[in-house]
This record gives sequence, C-alpha cells and structure tokens, in this order.
Amino acid sequence: MSGAGGPCPRHRPVRRLVPALAALALLAPSAGAAPLFLWEATGPQAKVTMAGSIHVGRADFFPLPAPFGEAFAAAPVLAVELDMTAPANQARIMQLMVGRGLLPDSLTLRDRLEPQNWDQLRQAAAESGLPQAAYERMQPGIVTMMIVMQAYLRQGLDPELGIDKHFLDTAHAEGRTVRELETVESQMALFLDLDDELDDVLVAHTLADLGRLGELTDAMIGAWRTGDVAGLDLLLEEQAGTDPRLVAWYRRLLDDRNAAMADSVDAWLRGDRDVFMVVGAGHFSGEDGIVQRLERRGWTVTQRED
Repeated sequence: MSGAGGPCPRHRPVRRLVPALAALALLAPSAGAAPLFLWEATGPQAKVTMAGSIHVGRADFFPLPAPFGEAFAAAPVLAVELDMTAPANQARIMQLMVGRGLLPDSLTLRDRLEPQNWDQLRQAAAESGLPQAAYERMQPGIVTMMIVMQAYLRQGLDPELGIDKHFLDTAHAEGRTVRELETVESQMALFLDLDDELDDVLVAHTLADLGRLGELTDAMIGAWRTGDVAGLDLLLEEQAGTDPRLVAWYRRLLDDRNAAMADSVDAWLRGDRDVFMVVGAGHFSGEDGIVQRLERRGWTVTQRED
C-alpha cells in the first residue's frame, strides 16, 4: 500500500488533503454510479479485468461492489502478485527470513543503524510487543515491515481480510487456475537488498510516519472506496518524500514492477483465456501505472463503475 506513482514525485502540498480523504472513507456512499478500483481491457479473444487490492482489510470491505464479483465469476484464471496461501511460498519466506533476512556475521541492528534510528526502532518495536532478541539481528527492512504490520493489526486491519486473499480463497475452493506475477524472492528483495545508507533512510522515514499510519490508511481506503486514482496518487507521492534515495526505492517498489505486470497483461490480451487480476491498488496510480502503460501500447482500458 505504499510507493511513489509516476517517474518523479511532484510533492504537492498534500498534507492538508489527508484529513479530507480520511473523511471520504467514512462518508463515501455505498451505492450509486461511482468509479471503482476495477478496470477492463479486451483483446481479440480475451478480456483482462484488473482489480486494485488493499492487502490488509476489514470485515466491512465485504461484500465488494457487484462488478468485482461479476468479473471474477466470468474469468477462469485468477492472477495475483503472489499466492500467500501456498504452503511452498510460506516455507520459502521462512527460509529467507532465517537466511538472507539476518545481518551478516555477528552484526546487530545497533551496529547497522545510526544511533537515533536504532533508539526509535527499539521503542517502536517495544510498543509493538516485539522482544529485542527476536529482531536485533534481522535486516532493518524486515523489522520495519514487522512493526508496520503490527500497527495495522492494532487498527483492526488484517491480511486475512485483504482483497487479494478474498479472491485467492475463493479461487482455490473452486479449483480455478491461479497465476503468480512475482516470486517470494523478488518481493523479499525489496526489503533485503538495501545498502546501509538506504537502511537508515527507510527506517527513519517509516518510523516518522508511524504515528500518522491510521490517518494515512483511512485516506487510502477512502480513495479506494471511491475509485479516486488521483487521490491515491497524491498520497503515494507524499509517502515517497523528497529524499532521492527514498524516491528511487519507491520507484523500485512500484514503477519497476508495474512494467512487468503490464507485460503480463499485454500477453494475456493476446491470448484466448479471460483473466481476473488482483494487485495492490498503488500499481494503478501515476503516469507509470499499469493502466497508463497499457494505454500507451494501444489498448483501450475502461474503469468500471458501481
């Protein structure tokens, strides 16, 4: 749910937008013709429907607006970033966590991070109920991810109630084909393959935003509920900040992955099987989002309405 849209964030004065967008989450109507985070494109023999997901959800996300279920029911293939329900993927994550997820030799986070960042991370971890012995030798990116996830859970957001998890559970129950766009290795690399300087920048930036996580999350959910791609774009630009190292990391987090996702959709549109794809809502944001990339290739992409 985080990342920078477009080739270079434009850093608009968006902090004043956050409360307004948060209010949208509460005031958005549940019925009527409203745009959705749902798009479709049609090829010669195949249609691809693309849904933006909130990976950590709440029970009140469901039931989803009818067009989501209708498009999913019509497609024999579900495509996701990664099937987190697959035992093999879960096992591979654990292997990476106890392998590449650990700092080399006898290094600890105290050695790796600037003193002020280490102190702030230790405090945030304690507030999250994470004992120091459980994380002090882990890569900084992994620890910050764990802290953020604990913060989501405290706010009542749960990956078990994510949009992608909802469709994965249904697809497996119905015996449908599930395609993965990425691998455990490629996703974990986003948090493992960082240099020392970026580790410090990412930790400081993440912890600085932790106190506003609820506000930012409500704003993102509000944008998702109302199909407000431009509003989500603003929020993602704010999250990227102004540090060029962080902007480059967010580009890697979203823009670089968008290119590969658009390649896959392009190939499916040239095939003969309908596909329902669910990926993070941020992948549809910005000038280098999936929709924009497909349109530049000549495909007509239509945003669905409720």
